[in-house]
Amino acid sequence: MTRKIMLFLMTFIFIAVMVACDDSLTTTTTTSASTSSETDSTTTSTSNSTTTTTTTTTTTTSSQSQTTQTTTKLTDLIPEECSSIEIVDGWVPTWCDEFKYVGGVDPTKWIHVVGGGGFGNQEQQYYTSRSQNAYVDGEYLTITALKEAYGGSNYTSAKIWTQENSAWDNGTSWKYGKFEMRAKLPAGRGTWPAFWMMPKSSVYGGWPKSGEIDIMEHVGYNPNVVLGTLHSERFNGTNGRGGSTTSLLTSGQLTSIDVLNEFHTYGIVWTETKIEWFFDGLSIGSVSFDPRAQNSFAYPTSVDWPFDQKFYLILNLAIGGTWGGAQGIDDTIFPTEFVIDYVRVFQQDYISDDTEVPTQPTGPAILYKVSRTAFLTWNPSIDDNQIKRYAVFVNGVLRNYTSVNGIQLTSLKATFDNIITVIAEDYAGNLSTPMQTVISIE
Repeated sequence: MTRKIMLFLMTFIFIAVMVACDDSLTTTTTTSASTSSETDSTTTSTSNSTTTTTTTTTTTTSSQSQTTQTTTKLTDLIPEECSSIEIVDGWVPTWCDEFKYVGGVDPTKWIHVVGGGGFGNQEQQYYTSRSQNAYVDGEYLTITALKEAYGGSNYTSAKIWTQENSAWDNGTSWKYGKFEMRAKLPAGRGTWPAFWMMPKSSVYGGWPKSGEIDIMEHVGYNPNVVLGTLHSERFNGTNGRGGSTTSLLTSGQLTSIDVLNEFHTYGIVWTETKIEWFFDGLSIGSVSFDPRAQNSFAYPTSVDWPFDQKFYLILNLAIGGTWGGAQGIDDTIFPTEFVIDYVRVFQQDYISDDTEVPTQPTGPAILYKVSRTAFLTWNPSIDDNQIKRYAVFVNGVLRNYTSVNGIQLTSLKATFDNIITVIAEDYAGNLSTPMQTVISIE
């Protein structure tokens, strides 16, 4: 009887909670009356995960969540430079560099990385911000590697990224979306060009704990094989997971690939639970995350899937290194060029046409329990657009958010029936009916 009373009380409490639409960008005002069974919560949020400007008002009662919205659609926020880019399958261009200017890279979008020292991979180049190494001619960005003594290195090249610094904030880091580059890759043994992403804040710790997303990597001694790879705490380095253009040849989708003399499009589609790589629109592999199918439940989900945070973009041409230089460097190839036609970021508008409340999470299952730690999973909720995240409460206190349908819970209350409540939230701020379960710690 005591447990039933507690469950009833917890249900009442959680139905009255409005889950904020974004941790870092949401201001929530909640007013409740002690004599009322209804709580009204108003949330105003700004988010670059989907639409850029959204005002959402949610009224949550004991039977349903109702949401009214005033939303600026993504299609109304397309940057002028990206306005000619076609919208395909709902993917709206929200950021791009078409390189239709002359000189150095646009400083409102890119930062040069300057220096040498190997970058943890025994690379041989020194990165500069000189026009000799990176120049935009009104049509293409060309990153050029040169054979020259400079800064204690024997080669120079360029590396740029969209990472923000303390001087300015250009908003060019993203969580989820479609990311593309059209480019022609450099030729020659010893080259190592890449189009990749790193976490903005490294919330789970240093590399590889917070992850790395390699959209395109190539080494000159293996000229027509391009790789895409994910790195995480469990899977990293040569044990990383991803895809390869070799799959297109073995499957017969393509009979040949020439990435040195022809432009090709390299990209990923990154969602809450999956990253898939594409070469000229053809899938070359994917990695998904299912909390119920992982190797171990004794660890937090970030060990396998740290890809629930913002990442920024990187373009660079390395020379040598543990992978790029595995078969040496051919000094006769210089200068060699990495030519980029464009870089584009697309996102889905999951807010402006959202009309339904997410379904209730169901089927709670405890897959691991030792001492005061347990790994809880549930069947994913369904929404007419997309589930953004789940709010997980332990004994009435918000413990964490998770973008996947599972979470490791630590420091549970001992000798107690811990009441766990899970609420699904979509990108419009609609909330599901709470799911509740009990994790008993003896």
